[in-house]
Amino acid sequence: MIKQLEAHFQEIQNEIIDHYCDFETKKSCTISDDNWTRAKGGGGRTFVLENGRFFDKAAVNFSSISGTKLPESAREYIKNKKAISYKAMGVSVITHPKNPFIPTSHMNIRLFLLLNNKKEIIEWWVGGGYDLTPYFAYEKDCLMWHRDAKLNFDHFNKKYYKKFAKNCDDYFFLPHRNEKRGIGGVFFDNFNDLELDASIKLLKNTARTYLKSYLKIIGLRKSRKYSSKDKDFQEYRRGRYAEFNLLFDRGTSFGLQSGGRVESILASLPPKASWVYKKDKSFEKNEKNLLLSLKKKWRG
Repeated sequence: MIKQLEAHFQEIQNEIIDHYCDFETKKSCTISDDNWTRAKGGGGRTFVLENGRFFDKAAVNFSSISGTKLPESAREYIKNKKAISYKAMGVSVITHPKNPFIPTSHMNIRLFLLLNNKKEIIEWWVGGGYDLTPYFAYEKDCLMWHRDAKLNFDHFNKKYYKKFAKNCDDYFFLPHRNEKRGIGGVFFDNFNDLELDASIKLLKNTARTYLKSYLKIIGLRKSRKYSSKDKDFQEYRRGRYAEFNLLFDRGTSFGLQSGGRVESILASLPPKASWVYKKDKSFEKNEKNLLLSLKKKWRG
């Protein structure tokens, strides 16, 4: 049963890797493809493209870990006191394209299982979602991103998209900046409204909808020329991405608290980010325009 569940996540990882490798070659970037295990139980595969012709960095990671000491970030959800161990598996994706007119993207899908002393599943939930972090926001892209998400979740329940889109806006928020991280998407956690098989289907559809939508945006923006000033602004705003991942991201917290592989957990961070104190007029103009887009309610 566990192996079958893991296979679903590995299938999604392979699909996304295949598509992202279409933008690079072995000569155009540094490719890391690491299969790893950990002493505490479990392992995974970390796949990273770096310093490429198209991607500054893209990471597509699969992990399936187990343990007996439940991470603090998961304890609040646990109801069944007979659980003596857990199994957590998932796929996480982050892209940092070289071209600043192509947004950063993030997606993850995950399954958390609680097991009894016979290794039987006695409680479970799924979580995941995806979001978009543009540096130069295009209305067409933002509307399409949310439209595709709504179409996907409407197949399961017409109430899901509105709920998950609001969750995303609320979650990917930097309170110390009073800013959303991006233009949103969908986010759900501790979810077991559906049967397990249907929940796995929801996760796989979520991942494939993310990929389809993001590839469309890439196709629209990849030929846009950019200047060194545009690149500087991208790296400045990537600082916000790093702040969120290190300060507020639950996946980062869970990974570190569960004794996960630090290199894989922090693979989501951009290769370069900056924190500029004195901004010139072009930075101020770009940031003003971006913040107006981030404040819009893109969800339907």
